[in-house]
Amino acid sequence: MVYKITVAAAWVLTKILFNFKYCGRDIIEKYKTNGRPYIVCPNHVSAIDPVFVVLARGKGRKLTVMAKEELFKNPVLSWFFTQLGAIPVARGTGDKTVLEKAVNDVRDGAGALIFPEGTRGNGNEMGKIKSGAFAIAAQTGADIIPVRIIYHTKDGNMKLFCKVTVVFGQPLTIDQTQLDNGSRQQIRVAKGMLEQSYAQLLEEYR
Repeated sequence: MVYKITVAAAWVLTKILFNFKYCGRDIIEKYKTNGRPYIVCPNHVSAIDPVFVVLARGKGRKLTVMAKEELFKNPVLSWFFTQLGAIPVARGTGDKTVLEKAVNDVRDGAGALIFPEGTRGNGNEMGKIKSGAFAIAAQTGADIIPVRIIYHTKDGNMKLFCKVTVVFGQPLTIDQTQLDNGSRQQIRVAKGMLEQSYAQLLEEYR
């Protein structure tokens, strides 16, 4: 109930405060019915990015959202974010409990939302992609769905009332990424594929 109410309220506020558009929802719609495990991997520019991705995705099972541990220090906020499907990640610690939950949720068909950069970038300049999403994909056989969040401003950063476009790209299937054992070489190749997808989506929709 908390999740549904929050999403509905977020939709209304988003329509008031932004010129919000999305493209490619049909790509992720298929995963709501075909049973394939998947990981949604957006670029990261603003703290509000997860809201835009969830709204662009539309109805469906609650995504497991990997969020930084600092957001859970306040008990009330911790409860609220947990209701929305977020789980705390202590960056740089390799928390096995968090990894196991994400793996189980993906295997169960819920899907996960992971920002591969691990932290916010600066406008259209992306940070270094980390390995977490690929490690989970290797364990679950999940497809990776690239998502490009584009803020149509001069510097590419979020501003109130700006146009925002969320674009779902073609999935990088487990057959394409060949993440069968999660080796460093396989992850390095998969990272390159994801980076290429991000660049193509930005070029096409900016």
